[in-house]
Amino acid sequence: MKFSPALEREFHRFYLSERRSHVRSFNLIMFLLAAGACVLVSLSPAPIRDTATSWRLGGIALAFGTLVWVTRGRHYERIYLRTAQVASLWIAAVAAVEVANRVAVGEREMLALLTTYSIALYFLAGILYQAALQANIVLVVAFAATLVALRQPVATDIRLVGILAAVAAIGGLGFRNQGASFRRVFLEHGLISELAARDGLTGLSNRRGFDTHLVRIWQHALRDRKPIAIMLIDIDHFKLFNDQHGHQAGDSALRRIAAVVNAVPRRALDLAARYGGDEMTVLLYDVVREDAAKLSNDLREAVQALSFTNADGRVLNVISVSIGVAIVHPSLTRSPAGAVQLADEALYAAKRGGRNRVEVYETEYASLTTGSFRVR
Repeated sequence: MKFSPALEREFHRFYLSERRSHVRSFNLIMFLLAAGACVLVSLSPAPIRDTATSWRLGGIALAFGTLVWVTRGRHYERIYLRTAQVASLWIAAVAAVEVANRVAVGEREMLALLTTYSIALYFLAGILYQAALQANIVLVVAFAATLVALRQPVATDIRLVGILAAVAAIGGLGFRNQGASFRRVFLEHGLISELAARDGLTGLSNRRGFDTHLVRIWQHALRDRKPIAIMLIDIDHFKLFNDQHGHQAGDSALRRIAAVVNAVPRRALDLAARYGGDEMTVLLYDVVREDAAKLSNDLREAVQALSFTNADGRVLNVISVSIGVAIVHPSLTRSPAGAVQLADEALYAAKRGGRNRVEVYETEYASLTTGSFRVR
């Protein structure tokens, strides 16, 4: 089960977030074991001290120490998978060489350490299936190549390599199933979150979904130095429409207007939402003033062209909308709340100017007072 690039990145964040404590504990334990073994070998009497083993264990300890540092840093979700993929290949190769050397001098019980690490690569290291499989292939190949280089009996080589390969294969099958389960859980979690962020009447995102998404695209725009547009859409004289024709007609009108609003966002980072009551909003990423103005006017005209009838088939009042648009270039001195305020000011100007019109604000941001909203 493979997702689109954007959804795959979301899955990676979810996967790493869910497994962070286990991954941190595993890497810390392995670091302590490798470092402790390295110290013991280094402190051994000169006749039995093995410099090559010390270097190999030191290299393994360094790799695990790096992973421990990454799991405790603020960039964990961004760099762990890449770092762990490289580190796991290094550790697998060096550990296989070390164990093969031990086996060659009669310490065959050391193979148990290698098989244990093979399983841990799948279930404890916090890497994805493909990376774990690659590390296991390196583990088996490096182990077999070292045994051959050390001129071990062929029958012994085949038996030991076969055991290690069988463990790696069985672990891979089990982890593949677990990985598929993780992806299903991710989709279910996303579906539940999506439903929780939906408005029950219009099907648009609700205010909670809008607030969350605004922060997300603000961060994207700040990083990429792109502008965003916020369209605040208010139905003109909607209370009067409700009073004259009833709430069922009002709800029907809201749903139909919401369908028009929902057709505006066409890209992954764009969003349409019900802001509250008879107000709706559209968030647009990386859009210039001219395009935002055209989209807003097209939306206004599409709503005005809608026809509404009551249960008897009688044509009701034509409904129009006023739209305030804020074009904002996110920076460290600006905030998402200020961007919404600018759109609110633009909407106030549209309604003050006669309704059924669009007002676009951009440079007016500098004149805002944070936290100040006009009362319409």
